[in-house]
Amino acid sequence: MGLKSKLAWGYIGIFLLSGIILAVVAFLRYDPAQVDWLSTFLLICLAILTQLLKSEAQVYQRYHPSLMFFFAGVLLLQPIWFVVLVVLSHLAEWIKELALKTGRLRSWYGQSFNMSMHIVLGILTGWVYRAINPLPADLDSLAALGAVFVTVIGYAVLNHLIIGQALVLVKDVQWNESGVLAVENIATDAVLLGLGYITANLMSHNPWLILPALAPLYLVQRALSIPYLKQLINTDSKTGLWNAKYFLRSLERELNRSLRYSHPLIVVMADLDLLRNINNAYGHLGGDAVLVGSAKILRSHFREYDVVARFGGEEFAILMPETAQEHALAKIERIRLEVEQAEFEAPTTKARIKATMSFGLAGIDGEKLSAKELIHCADIAVYQAKLDGRNRIKVFSKREADDLRLWHLNETQPEI
Repeated sequence: MGLKSKLAWGYIGIFLLSGIILAVVAFLRYDPAQVDWLSTFLLICLAILTQLLKSEAQVYQRYHPSLMFFFAGVLLLQPIWFVVLVVLSHLAEWIKELALKTGRLRSWYGQSFNMSMHIVLGILTGWVYRAINPLPADLDSLAALGAVFVTVIGYAVLNHLIIGQALVLVKDVQWNESGVLAVENIATDAVLLGLGYITANLMSHNPWLILPALAPLYLVQRALSIPYLKQLINTDSKTGLWNAKYFLRSLERELNRSLRYSHPLIVVMADLDLLRNINNAYGHLGGDAVLVGSAKILRSHFREYDVVARFGGEEFAILMPETAQEHALAKIERIRLEVEQAEFEAPTTKARIKATMSFGLAGIDGEKLSAKELIHCADIAVYQAKLDGRNRIKVFSKREADDLRLWHLNETQPEI
């Protein structure tokens, strides 16, 4: 995650500073005589453990069951102990990701921002809860239920708004692409927060009641994994890119939007040159190394809301919404050069494998094309690039497409 503007730095800085200030205020108001040490210890331990249980969903969505214990902490703990709960659980996740070398949470400000956001949200919603419910320790009253309803909705919505704005500023993601305001995503967090109220209510009667109540947590974790399983269905297992089915659905959706608002859209078909020769020379593991390595290069160059897919065999497809042709050409040229200069490693040989890639571009250009017609135009362009010598980029043109059809009537198709 790279910060792209002073505005993004400022946004993150505001939350970091706010979290520190609220933590200091909570410390100054700390009253050790009112601490329920057993409840505090249990909530902190459970928050840490469940923060390590991550469920992936769509590109920008991850769920942690720890959210239920965060909210229980809002209702039961003094603010300073809520701060400790949030910080320790996020630090535990950070240490785990670093130890496993997953590549996530690499930047210091990412996880610090998450901590600060939950500290701000937790303390503010705690104030709101206590303002609505005159007897905050009484979790069974109608006033408590009303206060919980308001704070649950507020916490869930503000959480998604804050994360969404961070994605807009830091990752240059559009709101409609992030999915953070989707009803099902907000509802998932609201349900977890609601479970936090049930947890707090049980513990207010007897802290040990939380232990048998943990049994449903298994079902919660299974339910949270459903979005991730849906994503797996749309993913190519070998390269980790999207598959052709997902690409076509995305293209149809984006094409309708582009035609409706007269916005530019580019489709790119990319084909590894002579992969059959690489398989013959280095074995299929060598060909797979080139395939996976090329996919990694492709993925690294595109925005998160572009769609990069393995279309089949050695062919890739790229959807670039809101992109003019000249910008697409400049980016694809950088990718072509990087693939050409790359040296791929395979377990079957000590040699470094070289490969090249041909690209075909097609845009809507004012015409009302269907998704399949647009893909076909890009396919014709990449085929023309191969006929012209491979390792190059061609933009679809009707004249060359007509010439290609005439050529097919008189010639035998060459090996490409």
